[in-house]
Amino acid sequence: MQYSVFISKNLDEVVALQALCKQFQWNFHAQSMIQFESTSFNVPTGWEVVFFPSPRAVSFFFEQQNAATLRGKLLACAGGETAKKINTYSDQAIDFVAENAGDTEKVRFDFQKWLGKKMVLYVGSNLAQKSVLLNLPPEQGQFIQVYHTRFQPKPIPPCTIFIFSSPSNVDSFFMENDLPASSHLIAWGKTTARSLEKRDIKVDYTLNSSSETEIIAYLSRLNQ
Repeated sequence: MQYSVFISKNLDEVVALQALCKQFQWNFHAQSMIQFESTSFNVPTGWEVVFFPSPRAVSFFFEQQNAATLRGKLLACAGGETAKKINTYSDQAIDFVAENAGDTEKVRFDFQKWLGKKMVLYVGSNLAQKSVLLNLPPEQGQFIQVYHTRFQPKPIPPCTIFIFSSPSNVDSFFMENDLPASSHLIAWGKTTARSLEKRDIKVDYTLNSSSETEIIAYLSRLNQ
């Protein structure tokens, strides 16, 4: 079957996916519906663990801080891709890496079990879901905003497969677009899936690992 694919990421983030679609002779559209701006921040005191939810949070944090800031602290993050990004800035061991980053409930359960009573600093954007802090005592978690997410809606041509990478991309997409009735929907993790389901949109597949590799494996099965 001839598919056309849209993903709400910029092309330089999904080069392997573009290559797959070229191999299958599928039309491919990669376009983020949001943009990011660095925000100034101060690192507070009184925390023992820093949690990075995404590679982007890592990048914006280290734009203004060096690795020495985290010496003597424990490092935690969601998923292998975020861990790889940390390793580009710091040679410090990462103490907790959540498996299946797309499964936010499991990430939260595993992280809080590991965290115990330690104080945590969560690094993110103005639209951060902060799901790993859910149900923790308020005094146990702190938050710093290291970047700002802005909606940047653009019209997208009709496709047969839509891959949404975040709740904010979902919200921005629907400011300018509608989905064709027969669309096949892929959500980049459970938080994104819930954002679509709130609009009464059926999600056909939700990524567990939140990785380009998983998308490629899934689309390859569709092409069989």
